[in-house]
Amino acid sequence: MKTKIAIGLVVTLVLGVIVLIAGTFVVEEGQQVIVTQFGKPVSIVQKAGLHFKTPFIQEAYYLEKRLLPWDGSPESMQTKDKKRIDIDVWARWRISDPMTFFVKVRNEDRGQKILDDLVDSAVRDVVARHNLIDVVRKSNDELVYETQELERTQADIVAGNGRDDVEQEILSGVDLEEYGMQLVRVRIKRVNYVASVRATVYERMISERLKIARLYESEAVEEQNGILGQTQKELDQIEGEMDQKSAEIRGEADAQVIQMTAEAYGQSPEFYEFLRRLEVLKMTLNQDTRLILSTESDLLQMLKQPGGPESAPLLPATVNP
Repeated sequence: MKTKIAIGLVVTLVLGVIVLIAGTFVVEEGQQVIVTQFGKPVSIVQKAGLHFKTPFIQEAYYLEKRLLPWDGSPESMQTKDKKRIDIDVWARWRISDPMTFFVKVRNEDRGQKILDDLVDSAVRDVVARHNLIDVVRKSNDELVYETQELERTQADIVAGNGRDDVEQEILSGVDLEEYGMQLVRVRIKRVNYVASVRATVYERMISERLKIARLYESEAVEEQNGILGQTQKELDQIEGEMDQKSAEIRGEADAQVIQMTAEAYGQSPEFYEFLRRLEVLKMTLNQDTRLILSTESDLLQMLKQPGGPESAPLLPATVNP
């Protein structure tokens, strides 16, 4: 009897635990629960903590109460100005009406698929109404170009705030109320040309950069020529002044030499006459010199008696006049 009682108590305890587990559920922060009875939703629990339900009859389905991420795949589409681009968009959404969401969508995976269709459609519609520059830029400030050759047309003027307006239009164009969902934020992650035109765009960018480089090179050459011309002009002016100054100095020196020579000749004409004769002898006579002079030649008289009748002759005795 004791064994049967013990077994009965254990079975009762186990059944009690099973019933207790089946009749309770825990809601964590950031979660909400739909309680269903025979598959039909009967209540919503959004407060965190321990809650109770009818065991084996009611079920608890957990749903997120926080913002949920959505990241779409890049899609190819065309802008208003006929530019073919690949655009990648991400968004954040939440379950605004858990009961409606559970009835019409059931789970978050199906909610993601609904967003795939609706957001993609809204993006296509909005992008088709805007130029590419509106999708790329986030300001309506006037574009400032480095050169006039690169300036665009009025199509580059952004109306409003550019990308912010485009994103707001996408957000407004997606209505998820009938599904118990709410789209909170939409952002454009990346915009790029499609692969078929990307090479052409790169070539045009390279061409524009080369055009700017050639413009800078021509300006540099022009500046270089101006600097070299000015330098040569200043150099010629300096050389001219130098030649003029040098000629003036040489002229003054020659005048002083002439004046000093004239004064010296005036003081002792015989002495300087003698020096001139010595210079003539120095330039004309050497070991191989042969002179044929007459007896009346002044040079012969000087060689025989350079200092007068009493001086010794300059030529040896073998000299035959």
